[in-house]
Amino acid sequence: MLKSLTCPNCSAAYDPASYKCDYCGSFIVSTDQKQFNVPQNVVSEMAAKRNTAACPGIYVFGSLLGQGEIPLRMGAANYYKNALVGVGGKLLLTEFNLYFSSHTFMQGKTDLCIPLKEITEVNLELNLVVSQHVSVTAGGKKHRFVVFGGQEWIDKIEQARRGGITAAMPQPNAAFPQAQAAPAGDYTDELVRLKKLCDAGVITPEEFALKKRQLLGL
Repeated sequence: MLKSLTCPNCSAAYDPASYKCDYCGSFIVSTDQKQFNVPQNVVSEMAAKRNTAACPGIYVFGSLLGQGEIPLRMGAANYYKNALVGVGGKLLLTEFNLYFSSHTFMQGKTDLCIPLKEITEVNLELNLVVSQHVSVTAGGKKHRFVVFGGQEWIDKIEQARRGGITAAMPQPNAAFPQAQAAPAGDYTDELVRLKKLCDAGVITPEEFALKKRQLLGL
């Protein structure tokens, strides 16, 4: 079981079982399981609060996701660049993209990002090395991932491609849209609070600038 950790946004202690920081409102998803689906009630709450001052960000394994993205499934994976060379890491499915990273998830710094809209085929295939792997074809290229729960990965990817997971929830306009600017009265208090945290050294000036841009929709 994961123990109490520190929020990557405000550094306050939080219970990982709650998936949210009670102090700043950030959603935080991290797991040591080999395959993990984000609970539907948590996905629903993320969708309802994303791009608002009530949700400073959504973090997966400590890294901030792109604006509006919601994590759906994650787990350990090996990505096979060819028949003989594989790289170990983590696979992450959001409602817009499928990510693979051999280190950590950071927007623009992952090893691989496959937009779901570019995926044309997803299959469960067999090979001689391991029992099964997930094959994802996008942009004319086939990507192979050895994962736990291969069929469930396929089902989740197909469901996300159809918009069946968050279809009834508030949707942003693009994979990485800018946050909608809130009325002045809504974000002023939050900016003041964040500035105090920055002045106290709890968050860095860079983190303060990022949160300010999110609140102002810049």
